[in-house]
Amino acid sequence: MDASLSAALTARMAYLTDRQAIIAGNIANADTPGYLPRDVMFKGYLDQASGGKLAMATTNGQHMGGAGASGGGAKPFTHAVVIQHNGNGVRLDEQMMKMNATELEYREMTQIYAKNAAFQKIAIGKN
Repeated sequence: MDASLSAALTARMAYLTDRQAIIAGNIANADTPGYLPRDVMFKGYLDQASGGKLAMATTNGQHMGGAGASGGGAKPFTHAVVIQHNGNGVRLDEQMMKMNATELEYREMTQIYAKNAAFQKIAIGKN
């Protein structure tokens, strides 16, 4: 498997695992006064996997360079759009949708990883 592809898949799976744990914590604290929901951004995981060497490709010298996403990176950050009367910002419906999307994406990443491993076996003649 290509090292950069393997690193990207591994980083994505680590991100999804951490995100699932953070979402579970948000759900567990849905009734905690003053608790704000947390989340993580994938960019920090990808930067760690690539050593910060990934940059937006430009095909012309006059193209503007991208600044990339800014935010929490691999560190959790808090956000809340709606705050309840007790100061809690967790919306269970939103967290459950995030949890479902994260689980589906993790399943997809494991399938992609397995397909790449199968292709590598075919390439070296061990199918």
